[in-house]
Amino acid sequence: MRRVRNARVDEEDVDLLVETQLRVYVVEVKIRPKHEDVGRVLAKVDVVKRYYPDKGVVGVLAGAMVGREVESYAREKGVEVYAY
Repeated sequence: MRRVRNARVDEEDVDLLVETQLRVYVVEVKIRPKHEDVGRVLAKVDVVKRYYPDKGVVGVLAGAMVGREVESYAREKGVEVYAY
């Protein structure tokens, strides 16, 4: 497993990029994520997919105060949500 904090992929900043044998996780960390943060994660996932065509790329939105609407919206779009 490989982890890169503050990764840069094609001019996109990714808070944490985690590469395993089967998947690559694109993790964005926000204190209070908003709906537009979900779109940003999805855009970064699209960029990262170009570099890992043989692996599944998963978007993850992590936050301290994740509202129910944002969490629901993210999950609908296929983004995993971690609240801490």
